[in-house]
Parts: sequence; structure tokens; C-alpha cells
Amino acid sequence: MQTRFNQLVPLRILLLLCSTVSVVNAEVMISGLERAASDNVRILLSLEKEKCDAPRWKIEQLFAEAEQEINPALRAVGFYHPTIEKSLAFNQACWLAKFTINAGPQVTVKNITITINGAAHDDAEFKKLREKLIAKTGQPLRHDHYEKMKSQLASLAAQRGYLKSEFTTKKLLIDKLHNTASFELVFDSGKRQQFGEIIVEQDVLDPELIAKYIAIKSGEFYSSEQLVETYDALSKSGYFDSIDIRPATEINGKPIPVIIKLHPKPRYHYAFGIGFDTDIGILASASYHDNRLNRFGHFLTAELDIAPVLSTANVEYTIPLDNPLTETFSVGAGLKRENNDSFTSISAKLSGRYKYAFANGWKQTLFLDYSYEDFKTGTEQGKTLLLVPGGSWLYSVADNPLRPTEGYRLKFDVGGSYKIPILSDVSFAQGSLAATWIHALPWSGGKFIGRTELGATIADNFNKLPTSYRFYAGGINSVRGYTYKELGPKDEQGNVIGGQYLSVFSTEYEHAIFDDWGVAAFVDTGNAFNDLSSINLKTGAGLGARWYSPFGPVRVDVAIPLNDADSAFQIHFSAGARL
Repeated sequence: MQTRFNQLVPLRILLLLCSTVSVVNAEVMISGLERAASDNVRILLSLEKEKCDAPRWKIEQLFAEAEQEINPALRAVGFYHPTIEKSLAFNQACWLAKFTINAGPQVTVKNITITINGAAHDDAEFKKLREKLIAKTGQPLRHDHYEKMKSQLASLAAQRGYLKSEFTTKKLLIDKLHNTASFELVFDSGKRQQFGEIIVEQDVLDPELIAKYIAIKSGEFYSSEQLVETYDALSKSGYFDSIDIRPATEINGKPIPVIIKLHPKPRYHYAFGIGFDTDIGILASASYHDNRLNRFGHFLTAELDIAPVLSTANVEYTIPLDNPLTETFSVGAGLKRENNDSFTSISAKLSGRYKYAFANGWKQTLFLDYSYEDFKTGTEQGKTLLLVPGGSWLYSVADNPLRPTEGYRLKFDVGGSYKIPILSDVSFAQGSLAATWIHALPWSGGKFIGRTELGATIADNFNKLPTSYRFYAGGINSVRGYTYKELGPKDEQGNVIGGQYLSVFSTEYEHAIFDDWGVAAFVDTGNAFNDLSSINLKTGAGLGARWYSPFGPVRVDVAIPLNDADSAFQIHFSAGARL
């Protein structure tokens, strides 16, 4: 068996090499044309597709017929008077065809006439499109531009409910003598259709709630955009597994009924996971989601994360409001235990949140938190009650959510409390900004990533302020090269106690080396502090590896501190999108 295998391998390699040679394409040289014209000629030229081993008679026949393909290819981009010189040569290995083409003068569009008949004659959107198309007068002729004009008119008609529209005249006229062209289009839109009865087939949610997701209304003009908007809204609601929206196909001049069939998602969803984070250690997580607590669309989310450094348990009850896609109110409760190198704390919180998504992309959260925290940091310890109203505003944009090359993220947070017996033990006000910017560098093929965090706190008694409201630096999303929350002001014994202010800045260069892998180099600097006049920034630098996984980037960074630190280097691991 072994001997046979060794004999077969060379034979297979020889056959493979022979096969590889036989599929080599011959060379067709085209000169004298601009890029668009040359590309179009190559697309239509049959010789371009032939290989070296094609029969000679076939190559000669296609060569003789080449002008019949070149001429229409050039006419399509506006050249009606070409002169063509050509040659064909054969050798033992292959053949070579040469075409030297003088395209001649290009035809220009002298006149564009577009007439809109029917109900769309007075439609503002059709008037706007007509003016835009007529403005193309004087441009070089391209047949695909003429076809695109027709498509734009037909598409607008379908979008706006002119479902029996048609062209009664469509002419592309060429004056070869003067090298000019004229477009003549007469478009009859017919009657504009309206939506008829809207029928929703589902039995899990209150019809009034479902109606808030539906953009189409009975009696309004038919609009394909509103059908798409309705589908997107129902899909984003999170209640349904499948959505089927079907307008009637038979029109007959009557309003068009629409049937919407909705199949619900399973009511309950459970998830369990285990992972690792260099800041908090091995992480075990579990979550529970009740999609439909009742017919009004209220839902419940519970999450549990357990790790050596940070463990949390949260439950939240959410109520959709007037526009459920952009506006919700929730009440929740949570427990948190944190035990890092700088402090230990156990806290409990009750909260209310009003969330609103603005049309311009900003997301707002207004909140009221009532919390109790038992903490110890350095030689300080305390037990503090706080009633904290506040808000956060988030804006994020990216060209690709999983692997962005252009984008940025901004987040502002403000909050505070006023000392009132029973309700709050400390008066304070706090604000913070977190920003990330990603920008492609075309000259290098990589991208720049800039990041900053800024924060400030004013408190009447900082010693009683819980560690949850103090600033620290260090860790994967802060100053790499230092451990999680290692940096900040210290007490007389050298214990980190957290600060009133925070400044962190990061610059990073990331470069892909394979389709799914990349490398990075970075410098981070920052610290938390109490005195604005004596800011002591700590700096870390390092290199990293990136895996662009299907669920988002995975980052592994090796960083060294450039100032005094608890360790000589840090390895940081994290996963998830930056923006």
C-alpha cells in the first residue's frame, strides 16, 4: 500500500501541473482608451475569455468578429466613431491579440425631456426628481445613465403608491453627425393608491401596543418605505420571531388591504456563560429574560455575574411608553460586591430610569438611584446612604459595528446628591466624559484609535463618599500596564483611596496582518487625583494582538508601566466592540 501511494503522488502532481498550465488565459492588449471604455470593451469581448489551448480556428473567428463586439461596447459609453487597428499572432505556447483603438469624440447629452402624466404630475417628490434628472443635460452620454433615469422614476412610483405606472414613451436619440444625444421620456403614473384595511394576526400583545409599531395607516397613500419602516419597528421590538407583511396583489383601483402576521418569540430566555477578564478574573454569568410579563409588553431582565474581584446581581422591570422603540421607563434593584487591591465594598441599589432615543442618534437616560454602600479603603471605612438623581447621554456612530475603521463614541454622565437626613449622607456633584475615536490611515492600511476619560467631583465630605463614586485608573480600559484600579491618590500609609478627578488619554495604532488577525501598539497615560495643581500622570506602553472574531474583536495586550507600579508588566485580555 505504501509503494502504491508513492507511485501515485508524482503522477497526481504532474496532472495537477498540466491542468494548471492548460487554464492560463491568453493576453488581449487594448490601448488608446480611457479606463471606463476599456473596461466595457473587455466585458463584451469574447476573446478576453479564451485560454491558450483554445483551437486556432476559434480564436481566428472571434478575432474577425471582434469589431462587432467592440463597437456596441464603445457606443454604450458614448463613442460612436471609433477607428480600430488590430493584430493577431500565434506562437508555440499561446497567442496574442492587440487592439489599438481611437474612440473618437464622445457624444454629449444635448437635451433631456421628461414628461410626468397622471396623479404624479403635481407630486412634489416627482418634481424634485425631474429637475435633478434634467440637470444632467450637457454630460457625456452613457447608456447606463439613461437606464438609471428610467429606474429612478419607476422606483419612486413604486415607493409612493403609483402601482400601475408605465412609460408611454422612452427614446434615446443619437445625432451622429453632431455627436449629440437626446432623451425623451413620458411617464404615466396613473392613480396613486391608498392603504385599505390593516389586519394584524397575533394573540399575545394588546392591539393598542402593536399599533404603536405600525407606520402604515388605513386611508393614507400607499408607501413601500412605510411598509419597510413597519417591518423594522416590529423586528426591533424584540417580541416576534417572524414577521410577514403582505399587501394585496389585486388592486382594481380600490384601497390596498395589508395583512400582518406575527409569530411571537418564546416568552422565556435563559443564558449561562463562563469567561475570563484580566481586571476581575474568572467570570461566571447567568441571565433570565421574560419577554412578555403581560399583554402590555412589559418585560423583566435579571442578570448575575460572579468573579473574584467584582460580582453583581441586577433585576429590571421595563415598561414601554408612547413610542416603545424610543421611550421606556424601568425600575430595578441591584447588589454589588467589589474586592480589589484598592478597596472592598458591598452595595445595594434601588433605581428608576427613563430612557429616550432621539431621532438624531443621541440616547438619553435620566435616573434616580437610592443606594447603600458599606466600604473600606485604606484606613477609611464607612456606611453611606445616597439619593442620586442624574442623567447620561450617549452617541455612537461606526461604519461597521463589529470591525469599525471610522467612527466615534461620546458619553456624558452627570449626577449628584444633597445631604438630607434619612435620604442622603453626603452632598456632592459629579460629571464625567468618555470618548473614543477611530480613524483609518490610508497611507499605512491601519487605523488610529484615540481614547479619553475625564471626570470631576465636588463633595462636602469626600471621606464619606462611597468608593463607587470615586475615580480610579488602571486596567484594560484605562491605563494599561497597571492593575485594575491601581492608580489614584494615596493615604499616609500608601493605600490608594480614590480621587475627585480623573484624566486618562490613550493613543493606539492597529494594523491588520491577515483577514482575521491584527497587531497593535499603544501608549496610555492618566491618573486619578485630588489636587488640580499637582497632577501626577502614570504612563504605560505595549503591544497587542487582535482577533477579529464573528462576535467582535478579541484583544490581548502586553503592557509595561513606565512609572512605579505593583508589577513589572501586565497582560490584558478583553472582548467586544469599542464603539
